[in-house]
Amino acid sequence: MADDHYLEEAHVEVIDGAPALASIAELRDSRRTEFLAINRYLYQQTQKIELMLLGALDLPALLEILLVTMPRHFSFRACELWLFDPEDTMAHLLAGSERHGQNLQLCSDIFQMQELYDLEPNLMVIDATDSRMFEILKFSSGIDYAVLVPLLDSGRLIGSLHLGTPDSVFLGNAEEHLVAHLATIICACFKAAVSREQSTALTLLDPLTLIGNELGFDKDIGREISRASRTHKPLTLLLIEVDDVNDLYGHYGERCGQFVIKKVAERLFSNLRATDITARLGRSRFAVLLPVSGEMVSLGIAERMRNDIARFTIDDGRGAVLQVYISAGLVTWEPGQFPAVDMQQLARQMHVVGNKALDDVMARGGNCVGQSRLSTMVF
Repeated sequence: MADDHYLEEAHVEVIDGAPALASIAELRDSRRTEFLAINRYLYQQTQKIELMLLGALDLPALLEILLVTMPRHFSFRACELWLFDPEDTMAHLLAGSERHGQNLQLCSDIFQMQELYDLEPNLMVIDATDSRMFEILKFSSGIDYAVLVPLLDSGRLIGSLHLGTPDSVFLGNAEEHLVAHLATIICACFKAAVSREQSTALTLLDPLTLIGNELGFDKDIGREISRASRTHKPLTLLLIEVDDVNDLYGHYGERCGQFVIKKVAERLFSNLRATDITARLGRSRFAVLLPVSGEMVSLGIAERMRNDIARFTIDDGRGAVLQVYISAGLVTWEPGQFPAVDMQQLARQMHVVGNKALDDVMARGGNCVGQSRLSTMVF
């Protein structure tokens, strides 16, 4: 109304040959048309992101949309996501995924996240004069304004999404409604993705030793080969067999045999690095992936594991002490020496060559470590 009054009262200077001035009604219609066009565009963009989120198949895909696709979609320079993860659920599900670096923070304490908001977490815009700007988007430069989007599950704060830009931001009622709706979708998608990942993780675990099974290991070796190819770092596959396992099961029975296998697995893998990946491939066969480990380093690791098991005694629960031995075979892939094109073929070949090294060791009586090498013919 104030704009209309100004237009009515203002002195209008008419210039010969200039186009006719728009009337108040025409200006009002033009503004309404522009407003509707902007709202329609925002709605369409929000709808596109919503469909992407709902179509994300797993947590990495969901994070890629939130932290990469969405900020570009809405022309934000930076994006950061904090998630409340008191039991390290997300940390375990995302183990080995460093794709988003500092843009993804998993918080074991909710206090730091709550400090960003008032008593009731609501969508808000802050600028460079706000002290909270020192807490968020620390690794992004040139950010003068930020939109804080609380992620709520039944009123409980479970995350905080931060969108940064060098330009001022104004959110009207329509924009706030769209962002709040998008936040609800994000929460629902995260809950669904975590549930799916947990269910999938159970199918990829060996129930006896609680390490990966053969299906899970097939996924792991494919991922690690891709990582080694990108970083040009060596990758070693170590295959381990418990010696004379048939005699063990035949003499002591299934229950005792499984008990021994479980104890051997616990002992074998207790001192490995967090980046090393383990799996049980059969009744008494295990596999270890050693990223960034060349042949000599891996031989040392395998020999140390063999010696450790040789000195390891197991109480069978009836007063007797069991002693077991292991054999190990390994193969190392050096991306710089043998560039691979077909990653799946390389994974299969590493299994074949590693099994050959292990079979040769066992044919010689076991309780030692052997190695085989890839040849250029396998690629």
